[in-house]
Amino acid sequence: MNKFKFYFVVISFAALLFSCNNNDDTPEPVPVRAFNVQYYTDITTIEAYLNSYYIVNDVNNPDFADEDITFAKIPDGGGQKSIFKFLNSNSYPKLLTKDVLLHDITYKIYYLKLRADNELGKKPIRVDEVLAAYSGFYLSSKTEEAGTIIEGTPFETVVFPQSMLGLDRTIRGWGEIFPRFTTGIYDATLSPDPASFTNFGAGVMFLPSGLAYFNSPPLGSRIPSYAPLVFTFKLYDVKHADQDQDGVLSKDENVVDENGNFTNQDTDKDGRSDYLDIDDDGDGVLTKNEIKINGVIPTSYDLILDCSGLTTGTKKHLDKSCF
Repeated sequence: MNKFKFYFVVISFAALLFSCNNNDDTPEPVPVRAFNVQYYTDITTIEAYLNSYYIVNDVNNPDFADEDITFAKIPDGGGQKSIFKFLNSNSYPKLLTKDVLLHDITYKIYYLKLRADNELGKKPIRVDEVLAAYSGFYLSSKTEEAGTIIEGTPFETVVFPQSMLGLDRTIRGWGEIFPRFTTGIYDATLSPDPASFTNFGAGVMFLPSGLAYFNSPPLGSRIPSYAPLVFTFKLYDVKHADQDQDGVLSKDENVVDENGNFTNQDTDKDGRSDYLDIDDDGDGVLTKNEIKINGVIPTSYDLILDCSGLTTGTKKHLDKSCF
């Protein structure tokens, strides 16, 4: 083959490849939706659901607290009380709201509280671990002749939880709502499973997708992108975490109010929150070595507060009288 024929074949083959690549059916990438635009869609869907569904009553358990409650659509002309009508109710169940600032948006989370807090229970903060039973479904809408229909589709149910779940490793909405509830009391006289907990926190959370999975649901899940999620749940127990393993629980290294609102403390202003900082005061000595009393890390945070010269709210390891 002479050079002319060789180059002709090469150029022709390259042109064929270029032509094929320009005429393939590869779909164009879809841009990610704006958080604020999607939030408007989500909150509209959630509020439509709250206004068109009611809590299914169990005559054997009228306070709804010890079961996974269910919802049903109010039929045309039906007189059932919608979920939304429980908003700020004076009795239980009551529908409440919490505002969360994220993505430069103030998200509103609706949540149902099915009974009063257990005074003997514990409240988690959003970096703790919880033992909870739950059932989740996602909301979707479709337009029919009669109007827009909102539906809930189940995707996961855990009746008997086998392990703790870290709230800082789950969706943001969980970390915002579980701290509004208290744990149950373990009754050793009952069978050794989650049913052994009594008077546990029971509720429902309605989450916009921006506080759930947004456009990235877990691989293999049945959750579509941009889906608002609803979880019914029972909060059995909590394990208070110590993220930086410095001997002080994370809940004691943050400002947490009675409603579970969480404010990071940063003693040495290095941009790292105390609960993630192994040297809170930035003096080059690990916090876990500074909080020792007589050379031993106290077994209780209260023991540190009882150390001479300290008061509640004072940074424990800054007072030299403790070591």
